[in-house]
Amino acid sequence: MYSERKPPGEPPCDTCWVELRSENDEAAKIFGIVRGQVLTRFNGEVDVIIGLNHLAVWAALDAYGAKNRIGTFEKVTRLFYALKHEEDKHG
Repeated sequence: MYSERKPPGEPPCDTCWVELRSENDEAAKIFGIVRGQVLTRFNGEVDVIIGLNHLAVWAALDAYGAKNRIGTFEKVTRLFYALKHEEDKHG
């Protein structure tokens, strides 16, 4: 997460590592696949990310045979928008 910040940074400590719960493995896998599949708009200067492409999420859920499609979709989209909100706050 810190390496993707602008400007890139180093994590503050080794103890802040987060371990995923096993019930989030499927969502993490799908998120990793679709996180770059975004919707953008041009603001007159640059393209601005406005959202995650839900069709890409559903396609990945289908392709990987997700067991809990709706629950995994909700986890993936919540994660995307939480990270986007953090990036918007920090530039």
